Amino acid sequence: MLPEQRATSYANDPSTSTVVIVSPPTDSGLAGDQPARLLLDGASHVVGVDVAPDSPQRLVVMLGPHEVVARAEDVRVTVEGSGGTVRIQGQAAKLVAAGANPYVF
Repeated sequence: MLPEQRATSYANDPSTSTVVIVSPPTDSGLAGDQPARLLLDGASHVVGVDVAPDSPQRLVVMLGPHEVVARAEDVRVTVEGSGGTVRIQGQAAKLVAAGANPYVF
């Protein structure tokens, strides 16, 4: 079973090319710059992010259901707050559709 967390907050600021996904802190040991797979639906909305996918400390943060993932993009992210915050910036953030995320209620 994947070490999966449900996102509790999502923010996308296209003007600064920054996406922030917040979930409950974990004891994953992940911090700083990390490889990740950005999980997107067919309209480029974030469904989730799989941080350090090839590591034993792997962390998966989901906003939506796995079934709607249409593609995965390899990106770099910054992990903060004991794994509770994943920050996606620059070119990686530009892969994400602007506006509201349909998986955030």
